Amino acid sequence: MNRKTSVQCGLGAATALFLAACAPQQAAFDLADADDDQKVSLQEFERYMLEAVFAEADADGNAKVTFEEWKAANPDADPEKFRAPDKDGDRMVSPEEAEAFFAKQGTWADLFDKIDTDNDGYVTSAEAVAFRDRMAALSGTTLQQLQQAADQK
Repeated sequence: MNRKTSVQCGLGAATALFLAACAPQQAAFDLADADDDQKVSLQEFERYMLEAVFAEADADGNAKVTFEEWKAANPDADPEKFRAPDKDGDRMVSPEEAEAFFAKQGTWADLFDKIDTDNDGYVTSAEAVAFRDRMAALSGTTLQQLQQAADQK
């Protein structure tokens, strides 16, 4: 993992990883926009989200996430669900296993489609901000609370 981003939320709040809980907010978008074209493609989004999840969960930095690490980042984690991406049975999830699992599940593609409101295949900073605002309103979390969570990291 060459890009480290860390926030006060786990995969259950994955949208916050990309959109809301990074300080400053634009920094997350800029990290996701690998080619600096002011928009994020699905490929860039998937790579960023995978890296963000690993940065959050991989406490020892060995590029493998154990259930204990996952549980620390996601207190409500289910051990059965954690085993699903562990294809080699070593009781750890590698970035490759996670990437294959998330791709099969459509996790990031579904989220990307919700953010890409004009359906042009790219997420702009404006779309990311609008989605963040919608998610904050739905969750009852204020933007100030999201910023405070990010500042604590």
